[in-house]
Amino acid sequence: MAEAMPSAAAPAKARLWWLVVYGAGFWLLHAAAAPWGGTGFFSLWYPAAGWRFAALWLAGAGVAPWTGLTELAVDLATGTIDLHGPRPLLDAWGVLRPSIAYALTIHVVRRLTAGSLKSAQMNLGISAVICPAAMASLTLATAVLWPEFQKTGTGAELVLSLTGLTVGDLLGVLVLAPPLLWVASLLRAPGKSSRRALPLAWRPLAGPLMQDTAILALGLGLTWLLWQAGLGLQPMPTLLAGAWIGLCHGRVAAWLAIIAILVPALPYSLQNLSQIERLELHLALVAIVVVAWLAGSFADAQRAAHDTLEKRNRLLFQAERLKTLRAMSVAVIHEISQPLSTLAIEASHLRERTAGLDEDIAESAALVDRKARTLSDLVRRLRRFGGKSADEPSQVPVRLLLNTVEQMLRPELRARGCRLVCGEIDPDLIVHIQEIELTQALVNLVRNGIAATADSVVRIDIAADADELALHVSNRSHATPMPSASEHAGMGVGLIIARTIVEAHGGSLLRTDRSENVCFTLRLPLAGNDT
Repeated sequence: MAEAMPSAAAPAKARLWWLVVYGAGFWLLHAAAAPWGGTGFFSLWYPAAGWRFAALWLAGAGVAPWTGLTELAVDLATGTIDLHGPRPLLDAWGVLRPSIAYALTIHVVRRLTAGSLKSAQMNLGISAVICPAAMASLTLATAVLWPEFQKTGTGAELVLSLTGLTVGDLLGVLVLAPPLLWVASLLRAPGKSSRRALPLAWRPLAGPLMQDTAILALGLGLTWLLWQAGLGLQPMPTLLAGAWIGLCHGRVAAWLAIIAILVPALPYSLQNLSQIERLELHLALVAIVVVAWLAGSFADAQRAAHDTLEKRNRLLFQAERLKTLRAMSVAVIHEISQPLSTLAIEASHLRERTAGLDEDIAESAALVDRKARTLSDLVRRLRRFGGKSADEPSQVPVRLLLNTVEQMLRPELRARGCRLVCGEIDPDLIVHIQEIELTQALVNLVRNGIAATADSVVRIDIAADADELALHVSNRSHATPMPSASEHAGMGVGLIIARTIVEAHGGSLLRTDRSENVCFTLRLPLAGNDT
């Protein structure tokens, strides 16, 4: 299921294949939950809920109708419901309701946590806890608003039914969904190490493992002693142990602790217990599981936020260094611009005076003149880049823009032994841009390619349609990671600057790798079509 998870817009064949797998998994897990059933609810341990949650989390809320219909088909095929019975609509709604509640909850949580530094970890933890409660709330609303809803009775019977429903789904989601999502992350990122694909706090070291084992054993032991002393089932010691493990070592450690608790507890709950005793046991298990999982999610979110802030601080430090370098460069350029202008004028005069002399002397004078003019133009261009104000937008031929980029990078290309290869460029392609800023963006992209190319070649290819220009900057990637990350530590700032400039022009900058090539695609509206 995880390897080929389709979106709502996926091709029909791929979606059908996935739904078959989803239906088979749902049927197996639904059947496995039957031993923990009771009056008014299907099961106090419902792993099919975790299967459903993982599917909706990966594929998005758009596939909720399909998962609901698949579950309905499974229930019809197994005889769990009968649409020819006295309440066919109510029975069908009861099957479709969980998928709808789960999908809405996941969608709302993602929207509310979008943009937060902690969203990547916490929205999963929060959604896993809220989804079963949302499903129970929707069931309660159905009981209140639908007069024919009599299946779970009223009053105490309804409360008992909703409690069992919520407990079973919570245990199923928090036990089965995490490993399914971790496996999916591994399958979706085969080029990454398994450690990177797992949550942040995975630290498979003997010390933390022994420490967590001791803490969990202590919590379970205290709970057992309180029970033996006649104080009933007191989950607080085990709950605190789970919270401590989650806060210290993250979601993976919390999930392993959850499994260690449930492995003996679930078989025990199948023994000769009354329904109330079994429900009390599972309520205690839910409290432990929820606290441990949320603690682990919070710990991972804190680490992720800390890492993000550290990365931003490094980028800000690099930006400050670039700002200082810019000020120094402007000062140096200012000092040498006047002597260079004088040198260019004198070189031009020398070329004119030696035009009729010996051929070698004339060629040497002409060479000095060309070099002086080239250097003078370069300094003038650098002064424009170092200026405080940006140039006004103007219509610039794409060919001229790329020629400027090539001229600016020619010394660096020569020093690194690289070549910049440009595809065929239509001379009629014109963009309405701030020339200096967009040239800087292209220079940053090409410079990144120069630093990372595996065959000393950086390519620029142009494609255009009626209203948009697509410029592809690509280079062949290394088969193995670069040996020194510090050598190209400034590449992140360059890409951030380039993306900011391009987006300010109404365009976009995306990484669109092609087979063995690393490719950045810059898209801009053509002149006359920008908005």
